[in-house]
Amino acid sequence: NKTQTDKVMVELGRRLFYDADLSINGTMSCATCHEQRRAFSDGNKAHPGALNDLGKRNVPGLANISLFKNLTWAHNRLSGLAEQSLMPIRGTNPVEMAMNGHESEIGKRLNQNQCYQKLFSIAFKEENGTINLSLERFQKTFISNNAIYDQKMKNHQPLPTKEAEAGKKLFFGKAKCDSCHRTPLFSDDNFHNVQPKVKSQHTMFDDYGLSDVTGKSKDKNFFRTPSLRNATLTAPYWHDGSVKTLSEAIKYHDVKVNRLLTEREIKKIVAFLETLTDESFVHNPNFSKPSKECLEIP
Repeated sequence: NKTQTDKVMVELGRRLFYDADLSINGTMSCATCHEQRRAFSDGNKAHPGALNDLGKRNVPGLANISLFKNLTWAHNRLSGLAEQSLMPIRGTNPVEMAMNGHESEIGKRLNQNQCYQKLFSIAFKEENGTINLSLERFQKTFISNNAIYDQKMKNHQPLPTKEAEAGKKLFFGKAKCDSCHRTPLFSDDNFHNVQPKVKSQHTMFDDYGLSDVTGKSKDKNFFRTPSLRNATLTAPYWHDGSVKTLSEAIKYHDVKVNRLLTEREIKKIVAFLETLTDESFVHNPNFSKPSKECLEIP
């Protein structure tokens, strides 16, 4: 039935997400860069590829990724998560999992695993299964909406501390953070002209953001607004990972638009952002690495 098929599809995607056999030398899975405890980011400026090629951009978190139309830092032409899932596997700019030209090897590896054989046969009864459809289905379960902020808003209660409550008023008021970081995603899912403070030293890439995809000069240095959900777990910040702390990120925003927030006000906004951490999301066992035992199917 459809419910069982859907359950199997999610489980298949979960196993693939944590499987390093999707990389050329078996050293890198999706979860290598997207760690659940970091809200599916990884804590580095940019993560090197399986063959030690330099990373290009900071690894974004994946909370609520299925609700976004624009799925990466700077790409507006992806049809969905299934297409995006192939980018780290087959991409060449940068090279991440390094399977471009070696796609048939993935099928050979997976076919040697009896659990995969069973799951694929159920998930794709009437069609040829593809790993990216399963990866998409698993990532669609990454819903984060149970932070302290969500709980308090749902019950029409103030946030736990006066500092966080004051930070909320600044966020939606004087600081105008919500002009780009809109609820409920805390992102407007749009692209804005954002340039780093200094040219990044960790990459050999000249990164001009959206214009690298569209070829239009007007899109130069345009990057997608990241979600601030679980922001305390996803440092460093900006598309190039050049900013280490939330306070520093707020200060740089503030200088760019001349709002001149005080140090005290910035601390209050950080206190508010701390209430966007969803502990149930980063500890949900359904998102963690699966056991070696294959899913029991009645």
